[in-house]
Amino acid sequence: MSFHPRDAFILHQEYIQRLNEGDEVDTSAEQKVELNLQRHADSESAATVTFSHEDHTLGNPLRHVIMEDPSVTSAGYAIPHPLEAKMQLHVQSSEYAVETVAKGLERLAAICDETLKSFNACVEAISAEDPEGH
Repeated sequence: MSFHPRDAFILHQEYIQRLNEGDEVDTSAEQKVELNLQRHADSESAATVTFSHEDHTLGNPLRHVIMEDPSVTSAGYAIPHPLEAKMQLHVQSSEYAVETVAKGLERLAAICDETLKSFNACVEAISAEDPEGH
């Protein structure tokens, strides 16, 4: 199974954090995101995508990025029940809604990559100024 370098880094950091906190580390299923697509009324311009094991952390920024697309009429997300690890994203667009969601995910990943690059550059700059870490 191949991962984007960012995803591999995040999985490794989560693994280390769980080890340090003394939590039991579950490595039985690395990929824990499941998607369920529901199209609406014979239209490919509206869809609801259910993400398992996701919450507001993905829902709000993804909705925001999707709403920046000029072809999108509306986008919103809901957490049906706080005890269920599911997030439902509804998108209505003048284009194919599934493609709109995919483009939104790509854009959000690009934003995260740029943020990580900026963060790492700042850390390197600070480390260069003070190599002893004071």
